[in-house]
Amino acid sequence: MRRPRLIVLQPTPYCNIRCSYCYLGNRDDRRLMTKAVIEAVREKIFAGLDADASPTVVWHAGEPTTAPISWYEHAYERLRDVTPSATRFAMQSNGIAINDNWINLFRRTSTSVSLSIDGPRCFHDLRRRTRNDMPTWQLAVAALHRLQDAGFDPNVICVLHPEGLTSPDAYYEFCRDHSITQISFSIDELEGANRGCSFFARDYKQDMTDFLVSILERAYVEGYPLHVREVERIATILTGSTPSQNEQIEPWDTIVIAADGSVSTFSPELMEVSTGYQGFKFGNILEGGFQDFDAMPLLKRVAREIKSGVESCRSGCRYFAVCGGGAPVNKISENDRLESTETVFCRLSIQSAADALASFLNSRERRA
Repeated sequence: MRRPRLIVLQPTPYCNIRCSYCYLGNRDDRRLMTKAVIEAVREKIFAGLDADASPTVVWHAGEPTTAPISWYEHAYERLRDVTPSATRFAMQSNGIAINDNWINLFRRTSTSVSLSIDGPRCFHDLRRRTRNDMPTWQLAVAALHRLQDAGFDPNVICVLHPEGLTSPDAYYEFCRDHSITQISFSIDELEGANRGCSFFARDYKQDMTDFLVSILERAYVEGYPLHVREVERIATILTGSTPSQNEQIEPWDTIVIAADGSVSTFSPELMEVSTGYQGFKFGNILEGGFQDFDAMPLLKRVAREIKSGVESCRSGCRYFAVCGGGAPVNKISENDRLESTETVFCRLSIQSAADALASFLNSRERRA
């Protein structure tokens, strides 16, 4: 029996907007996961989970709401009755298509929703455009308010670029003024179809740390309950509330099923990397099961190389306790080697968050 922590299901590669930093290479592909794939997921994955497992199942990549609501109704009907009781369902969406019908589906299926909104309008609309090059901020924020009015508290994933780091007040006020209480900050990563990263020009670690500290300070002073996911994850580890866990370094802690049934593991984005590892596809759920996937020399090679990189991180990085060895997709994308260690993504998403937490707490202590 298996106990994955994350299961990513990709109903379709298609996306209804164009973001300049998107890592998806097939976002024009309108194929839809077939009923046969859903049945294979049911019988070969969900039915084999440990009864005590508590995975999060995420509908993701490209834009999940481009699949029909009727498709999801069928998928939930076939999957729900074989999932462990602690299973959680979630969707990552750009929000453009979310209306009352989608909200009713989310409510009926107890599905939580995360929205991709890149902060204030001027930053968001610069890079997140419709397919005919129109801005999307107003549409995304309308979806946010629609969900909030329906009683949802969506997490917002915000991709940053260097120019945004000089405007922490604008990002804080965006959260406060739109009643956002859960936010995650990331960067435009070098991976998949996105062959550049705006943070490669110089070291932005201190800039990112200062940005996060400024937001934490504003929220504290104003008493606004803003939860920055990267910072709070580290805080819960350091306080012993949760153990340090990295679901990207062991086979099948993360399970990814693409629309065509292709199976991957480790980092959810690895199937978008085409360099040297057969696209990190370890089989197809229509053609085999875990026994077949585990026997693949490719899986054993990738697991071995990832483990080597993790051990190098363990021996040489002071942030290892809150990181757990980094993200394989960033190591292969930035350093061309799974065995490598530090990445720009790690510096700006893990190390900066840890430093921001330490700086914020030290500042509070000095003022106490």
